[in-house]
Amino acid sequence: MATVPTVRDICTIKFTIMKAMLAFTALLVTLFTNTPIKTYKTDQASSSMRISGTSTLHDWEVEAESFKGSMEVDLFTDSIAIRELKLTVPVTSLKSGKTPMDNNMYKALKAEDHTNINYVFTRLINVKTLPGNKLELLTEGKLTVAGKTQILKIPLTATVKEHGIEFRGSKKLTMSQFNVEAPSFMFGSVTTGDAININFTINFN
Repeated sequence: MATVPTVRDICTIKFTIMKAMLAFTALLVTLFTNTPIKTYKTDQASSSMRISGTSTLHDWEVEAESFKGSMEVDLFTDSIAIRELKLTVPVTSLKSGKTPMDNNMYKALKAEDHTNINYVFTRLINVKTLPGNKLELLTEGKLTVAGKTQILKIPLTATVKEHGIEFRGSKKLTMSQFNVEAPSFMFGSVTTGDAININFTINFN
């Protein structure tokens, strides 16, 4: 004949189950809150940023000779959680190798009033794992040029390295998005196109 559990037995079972659930919850909290946050700075020597466009005379390209940034990130086995990412490019660090062109570019970018181009990461939209310690990311952030801020979605390829993370990507923009008037040269006989393309490789170590 089966033994009928008493009220005390039922209470003991419920208490045991509750303890097990609390222990499991504590384990999850530990796993997801104690993940070490890593802080990185840009490694200028192994990074590059180029902006290219067209003109009525020929295509052109400028390179950012100086920029700096920082990032706070949680790294997981097959994913990443970016907590903060900032990047600053001094306008006068953009160089074409031609002084007249550079001066016209600085004027168009209102460098006297807005000395820096700033990017601030706002959210990670999607993460996809790729072979070889690589991740395909879709990010969103605020880019401020000549005092005008635009929210942009930028696809990135992230490579997790021994001492940091490398981001590669490109983004097509227009100068008019930022209320920048396309520079002209040779007394207006040569004008640049509105569309530009930014290609970058940024290493955070």
